Amino acid sequence: MFKKLSDSLPNMGQQGKGSGHSRSSFKPKNKASELFDFLELIERWEEIVGPKLAKVTIPLKNQSQTLTILTNHSAYSQALSYMEDTVKQKLFKIFPLLKTKVKKLNFQVSTAHFDKTKADLEKRANLNRRPEAEKKKRTTLHPQNPIYKKLKLRAEEEFSHIEDEEIRKSMISLYLQNELTKGDFSK
Repeated sequence: MFKKLSDSLPNMGQQGKGSGHSRSSFKPKNKASELFDFLELIERWEEIVGPKLAKVTIPLKNQSQTLTILTNHSAYSQALSYMEDTVKQKLFKIFPLLKTKVKKLNFQVSTAHFDKTKADLEKRANLNRRPEAEKKKRTTLHPQNPIYKKLKLRAEEEFSHIEDEEIRKSMISLYLQNELTKGDFSK
């Protein structure tokens, strides 16, 4: 009733026998020397188009000997189309394997990608902000503020016994920074 799997597929894994597939038929078509890392192109895009255009353009895909570049606005697409030969020269200088794989450049406009990227960067920037930094920002007082003057007077009295002027000023500064960081001015 039940057959062994090896009986059902007698030629599996045997090269050159029968009508079964051989392992050699599953080898990748490209040799290692011909492979191209598209992610490296994205990482090095700024070297090709410059820092200003790299902020508003990004390579999207390489298909049918056409490199598709995503732009933020149609004006950038038009500017890059005028510089197509220069862009290709720089591209081939950095990635010589692309000479046979890229014959022309195509431009697509999509602001969604760049808006999402900008939102992600802003989100990361907000996550990296420390609450301590916010607290310090809130407790910064102007030197003419009465609370600041009171703290400074207290610090000058506290460190009046130090004869060296430079050290005394440093100690006063540290005292003020410490008190302002605490945010407790009731003393």
